[in-house]
Amino acid sequence: MRSAIIAVATALLLAACSSPQKRGDTDDVATSEAGTIYKRAKRALDNNQFDTAIAEFENLEATYPFGDHAQQAQLDVAYAYFKQGEYDNAVTSTERFLKLYPQSDFIDYAWYLKGLVNFSRGKTLLERLVPRKPYKLDQSWLRNSFNDFSMVVRQYPDSSYAADARQRLIFLRNEMARHELSIAEYYYKRSAMIAVINRVNYMLEQFADSPYSADGLALLTKAYLKLGDKQLASDTLKTLELNAPQHPDLRSLREQV
Repeated sequence: MRSAIIAVATALLLAACSSPQKRGDTDDVATSEAGTIYKRAKRALDNNQFDTAIAEFENLEATYPFGDHAQQAQLDVAYAYFKQGEYDNAVTSTERFLKLYPQSDFIDYAWYLKGLVNFSRGKTLLERLVPRKPYKLDQSWLRNSFNDFSMVVRQYPDSSYAADARQRLIFLRNEMARHELSIAEYYYKRSAMIAVINRVNYMLEQFADSPYSADGLALLTKAYLKLGDKQLASDTLKTLELNAPQHPDLRSLREQV
């Protein structure tokens, strides 16, 4: 990711240096000063001095809002916030970029970065020892991340970030399905069968091709059996047999139906 940002920065710097338009002396001085600030900020970012980088990038944006470096500085400050774990500020920065530069050549990266920020919400230091379980996190974060990566895939399918965005979409879809299943299991343990049925049906409708669909069908069959509706239990069991003939619950469910 950092290499992508460096490449973007380099492209802008080269464009600024090779511009065929002749500027006045005042503009030349401003460009030189902006470039100096940008290089200083970029150096701090590369050295993981995020507070310094953020301060320098924001100073550049405020001082030269219409300069050649302002657009890149907006992306870089969002990235710096992201690396520092200040996710709210990172999202705010990316959203500001999307609003200010809707025709930017780097708009795909802005959506991708926003997706990464939302994808990373909820991370703690404990993750260094124990991997986190995204399906247990605030699902609004996962949904926002899913929407961000979907924008990359739908609107910019040829983007260099599209392939990774697609893989993250699959992962997020599966985690959201797993979240719905975990809630349905919670209801089942508390004998709230109608709630189980509603939750599983929602999961199957929204995430039909997730690896948790079979477990959802098995749980749905059990819920119908608990309610005494053997017809719906039988119909659901047939769907489970068709889609997951090796599911471990099939034998016991056949005996009950």
